[in-house]
Order: sequence, then C-alpha cells, then structure tokens
Amino acid sequence: MKKFGIIGAGVLLLLIAGGVLAFLATNKTTNTSNNPSLVTNEKVGNSPAGKCQPGEVDLPNYGDKGKRLANCFVEYPGEPSRQDKSYYVIEDICGQFTKEFVQNALGKPVTSIKKPDNDRLFNCTYYLNDKDYVMLVFEYLKIANQKTGQERMGRTAEELPSIPMRNLAVWQENKVLNSLYLVFGDEKFLSIKRNEGNPMTAEEIVSFAANMAKEIKNYK
Repeated sequence: MKKFGIIGAGVLLLLIAGGVLAFLATNKTTNTSNNPSLVTNEKVGNSPAGKCQPGEVDLPNYGDKGKRLANCFVEYPGEPSRQDKSYYVIEDICGQFTKEFVQNALGKPVTSIKKPDNDRLFNCTYYLNDKDYVMLVFEYLKIANQKTGQERMGRTAEELPSIPMRNLAVWQENKVLNSLYLVFGDEKFLSIKRNEGNPMTAEEIVSFAANMAKEIKNYK
C-alpha cells in the first residue's frame, strides 16, 4: 500500500507541474502567426493586440525603407527638402496607420482594411465586421473653412480638451457627432468617418481620436 501511495503522489505532482507549464505557455508574450512583427501582450475584444517589433520595413514604390515603431505606426522616409526633424504625415494612410495601430487605438478588433479605389483620394477604411467600419480621410484643405461650413449648416464646432492635439469636433443636434478632425496644420488634417448605422458611440469615436492623438501629436 505504501508503494502505491508513493506512485500516486508522483503522478499527482506531474499533473500539477503540467498544469503550471500549460498556464505559463498560454500567458507568455508571443509573436502572432499572421504577423511576425506584432508582439501580443493583451487582448482587444477577441483579437490579439500589443506592441510591434520596431525596425525597418519595405515600402511599395519606395527605394528607402520605412520605420516601424513600437506602436505599430510606420513612418515613411523623409524628403530631403525638409529642414526640420519632424515627421510629416503623407497620403498613404493605410501604409502609415496600420491595421494594428488602428486596432490598438480603437480597443476593438479590425478584421480588414481597404485602400481607396481612386488614386486621387487619400483614405483608408478599417472594417470592424462585414459592414461596419471607420475611415481615416487625409486632406489638404483649410480647417477654418471646414469649421465655417459646418456652422453654417447649424452645427456646433469645438475643440475637445480630451484629445491631446489640435482638433475640431462637429456636433449635430442632440449631441450626435457628425465629424471629428485631427489637425496637423491650417491646411492639413485627418478626419474620422464611419458608416451610417455604425453602433460606435460618440464617446468611442472621441476615445479613438484621443488614443491616436497621443501617438501622432508631434507630427505635421
């Protein structure tokens, strides 16, 4: 009986050790199988999210490589004519504001992204499911004209202190958020749009904008 007791205790210890190892394996930081540059350390909804591995990345139609940051944003090569060291946001929105970057800022999964069909448009669409999406639209227009035009339509335009960069939020009646702009300069901004019927609330859109602004507030 004593011999069987020792054997049973040994088996129990092996089972406990196996359970501990399995727990550590599932909670360890690993690279995702579909994106080896993305290191996951938390969950966003049902989708992995986390920091990217910083480093150089190849860019279509560019001789020089881009710079992937830990927040998953990709900085494109600078132009020689620029004298300062600031990063300037350019027209390739999908290339800079990657799926992982937007997913982390949203706090929910992004299933796919889509570039514009027209080469003259500078935007990127981020799908949350088969129908709902948010779109980032980049434009070289006067932000003052946007404010004036919105107010002429009876809307309220204001800068939100919760967003840590220059911005413009446009509200319709009953506090319905119509548009939200992240402003890089007097004639350069990024607006956030969503499809009609999108269940995201105004608070979620503002939070999304604030999370992005924390990362791009020093860009031009």
